[in-house]
Amino acid sequence: MVKKIVLLLVVLAFVTACSKHESVVVKKEANDDPNENPELVEQNNDDDANEFIEFALPEEKVMVNLKMVPILNSYLEASANRAEAIKNMTILPIQAGNTNLYLLEFSCSNDLCSYILLDQSKDNPALLVADLARTVQSKLSPDNSKILLQFNREASLPIPLTNLVVVDLVEWEQISLTNETNDLQVLAFHWPIITAEWTDDQTITVSLPDVTEPVNKLLQQWQEAGKPITTVDLQLSTK
Repeated sequence: MVKKIVLLLVVLAFVTACSKHESVVVKKEANDDPNENPELVEQNNDDDANEFIEFALPEEKVMVNLKMVPILNSYLEASANRAEAIKNMTILPIQAGNTNLYLLEFSCSNDLCSYILLDQSKDNPALLVADLARTVQSKLSPDNSKILLQFNREASLPIPLTNLVVVDLVEWEQISLTNETNDLQVLAFHWPIITAEWTDDQTITVSLPDVTEPVNKLLQQWQEAGKPITTVDLQLSTK
């Protein structure tokens, strides 16, 4: 009898957990006169009170559930001025076919920010994709199953350094890239990347300044010489 009661409690707990599923991002219709700044709002659901950051976009309102984005919640809890930290956030919609993606920009200092990738269309967790950087571009792979995100970081060089992040939209995980052309470590803000394009679903071709190393003197000479480039193929890793 005791075993049956325990089993029943386990089943009830599982059903309750499933019924209380919450989304990371909630979309709403935009008001005629939306608030330009993001703001903290609270919604009550049964006995729970959830906090959301509400962003007003031209065509919609986007609400980010803080409970479902621990890194963002921790950042706000550690902020001396929570309201100001929220006011300085930005959310950028990303065109990704039938997938509703958003890039949330927060914790900015000296024009460098952190970025979280959010997926509204599936039950995916938030992904931290960059720190101390500026977003440059996002591009879908030819088969629309992956997205390339490019971030720059200003340094004491004539042009910024770059990192590339690729996210598998099906598995919802980052995919590492391998330089198939030479031994240069071109990612992780080691090199400036001029362009980055999908060659096919598994390869990204990037163009770099045609210099032996990205140092101030050589990059200045490179600019004076007409900015010649060299290309490198980056291969997506396979499991």
